Amino acid sequence: MYYSDEEKVKLVELILASRLPIKKAAKEYGISDASFYTWRKQLQARATLKEQEAEPDARDLLDEAEINLLALKEQFPYYGTVKLSKQLLRTYGLNLHPGKVKRILDNHGFTQERLPKAPPKGSRRFERINPNELWMMDIMFYRLKKEGRFYLVSILDDYSRFIVAHKVCTTQTGDNITAVFHEAVDKYGLPSQLLTDRGSQFASWKGINAFQEMLGNLGVEHILTKSQSPQCIGKLESFHRNIQKELLRRKEFATIKEAAKAIDAYVECYNYERVHMGIDYLVPADRYFNSAKAVEETVEQASSEKMSFYLTGKLEGQPVRLLMNKTGEVTVYLAGQAVKELSSTKALKELLL
Repeated sequence: MYYSDEEKVKLVELILASRLPIKKAAKEYGISDASFYTWRKQLQARATLKEQEAEPDARDLLDEAEINLLALKEQFPYYGTVKLSKQLLRTYGLNLHPGKVKRILDNHGFTQERLPKAPPKGSRRFERINPNELWMMDIMFYRLKKEGRFYLVSILDDYSRFIVAHKVCTTQTGDNITAVFHEAVDKYGLPSQLLTDRGSQFASWKGINAFQEMLGNLGVEHILTKSQSPQCIGKLESFHRNIQKELLRRKEFATIKEAAKAIDAYVECYNYERVHMGIDYLVPADRYFNSAKAVEETVEQASSEKMSFYLTGKLEGQPVRLLMNKTGEVTVYLAGQAVKELSSTKALKELLL
C-alpha cells in the first residue's frame, strides 16, 4: 500500500504517542515495525537537513568570510595575513585566524609578501600619549605624465596617526603650507607642538620666517628635525610612501585634479577604515577621538553577532559609531548609548542630507 509523506508523518506520530511497544502499535495501524523505523529515520534526516539549511554551519561561515576576505585583499593588496585578519574582524565582524587567511589566499593564488625586517637593535619608537600633543607636517611631491609635478602637504597627529589636514598643491609656497595648517586648526584646535624638517617653507637659516612667526604667535612650539635625520618624521613619511605605493603608482591619473580627488578618498579610508598595526590594529580615528576602549568593546560585540562596525567621528566630545547587522539595519550609538534605529545605510544618508 502507498503512503504519502504526510500520512507517514501522521502514522509515526500516532505510534509514538500510543505508548505501546512499537511492534504492537505498528500492527494496530496496519504497518510493519520495519516500515515504522524506516520512515522515522527518513523524517529525522529531513529535519536535520532543514536545520542545516536554516542555520549555516562552519563551512557556510567560512564561505562568507572567504568572500569578504577576497574583497579586502582586492581593496588592500599590500596587507599581510595578520592585518587582513584584523581588518576582516573590524569591517565585517568575522573572526578568522591568520592561518586560515593564509590558506584561503594560497588557494586563490595570492603570493604572500615577506614580512618587513625587524628594526635594528637599540632602535626605539616614540609616541605621545594624547591627541594634539604633537603634529608632524611634511611635503611629498609626485609627477604625473601629462600635467607634471604636484605636491601633497600633510599633517599627521603623532599619537593616533590621524591625518588632521592635507592638500594637493601645484606649488610648495609658504602660503600653501600656512593654509593647510590653518585648515587643521579650524577643524581640530591647536597642537602643543609641531614637528617639521628644515625645509625653507618651514624654517629659515637666518632669522625667523613667516611660518615660524605664525606658530610663535599661536603659542605652538616648533620642533625641527636634526640635520640628516628624516626618520624623526618617519610616521608621516611612511604614510606618504604608502599613498604612492598603494594609490598613485597603481593607476595613471590624467590630471592633478583627478589625483587630488583619489587622494581625498584614500585619506578618508586611512583615517576611518584601515586598521593600523602600529596602534594595535585600531584605525587612526579610534585613537584620535579617544574612542579606543569603546571601539574594542564594539568590535567584540560585532564579532560575536556578525555585524559590520564603523566609527564615524565625534559629536560634542562624544564618539559616534554605527553597527549594521546581517539584514542591513543600522543602529547609531552616541557615547555608548543607542540613539537611533534605521532600516539601512541609505536611510542614514537620507537623514543626514
